[in-house]
Amino acid sequence: MSRRLVWIALTVFVAGGVSLAAPTPVHRFFFDENLLEVVPGEIWRSAQPSGPEMDAFISRLDLRSVLNLRGERGGSAWLAEERAVTEARGVELHTVRLSAKDMPPAQRLRQIVQVLDTAPRPLLFHCKGGVERSGLVGAVAVLLRDDGTLAQARAQFAPSKGYIQLLSGSELPLVLDDYERWLAALEEPHAPDRFRAWVAADYHPYFYRASIAPTGVLARLVPERENTLRFRVTNRSLRAIPFRATRDHGVHLGALLRSANGDDAEPLELRDGFLDLDLAPGASHEFELALPPLEPGSFALEVDLVDEGVKWFRAMGSTPLSMSLEVGRDG
Repeated sequence: MSRRLVWIALTVFVAGGVSLAAPTPVHRFFFDENLLEVVPGEIWRSAQPSGPEMDAFISRLDLRSVLNLRGERGGSAWLAEERAVTEARGVELHTVRLSAKDMPPAQRLRQIVQVLDTAPRPLLFHCKGGVERSGLVGAVAVLLRDDGTLAQARAQFAPSKGYIQLLSGSELPLVLDDYERWLAALEEPHAPDRFRAWVAADYHPYFYRASIAPTGVLARLVPERENTLRFRVTNRSLRAIPFRATRDHGVHLGALLRSANGDDAEPLELRDGFLDLDLAPGASHEFELALPPLEPGSFALEVDLVDEGVKWFRAMGSTPLSMSLEVGRDG
């Protein structure tokens, strides 16, 4: 057994022994509801409550809103119970699906801010164990307070709240790292409205933000033969974009080509930009995209970057380039 696995096993063993002996935070995480106050008298976080537990929370905390961070997939029994209880008690139920491991897409972090800013309080949010996803939303709730600090936000990922990085492996704390890096670049301190502005316009997870502009695109393409278009890609994120020469790994230039006649045919998916290049933040590179021979007509082309086998950049909040193409008989 490796040294790391031995350490993990010892950590779990010791934590389990202590949790059985006393009502510690570890005991609360493994054997209780992991209910924690985030904003005194206004916002709480917890693990997934059962129907009766949710009903008890509503009475005990005088809840007016609940935010479910697990989404609505699968039609689970817990979700049906949660809906039934909140509806019967007149409590607003909001849902934003987050991953416990991966940084959230930009639009979902914006949804979190909107719910925390507008939902009636007292409010309870929960994920499954009340740790990673609840830790991130707890950090956001802290940063939206007039007196909240980054240090207090990071404390939402403390071991006392059930979060142990060695065991979790979650990348959600990177959201705070990116925000702090953005503040440092501006040479500005944290402020709630500054955090809102970052989420609204400048937060993009990992390297999933780029701008794409055409260079030398023909107004009218030659029919029935290959045409090559050129695009300038600029990295607008805080991390290098890892373009790779292999077809099934790394980032490539991608596009969806559709006929503009309004039919429901599946778009043609295109790829190019097969090279080994770590495009630095703020740097640009020119790429070519080869179009297959096309019949005369009008076409819609959406150009984006794609992390092969993972996500298109638009899924994480980046804006693709949309353009119209005309393929004419006279070239």
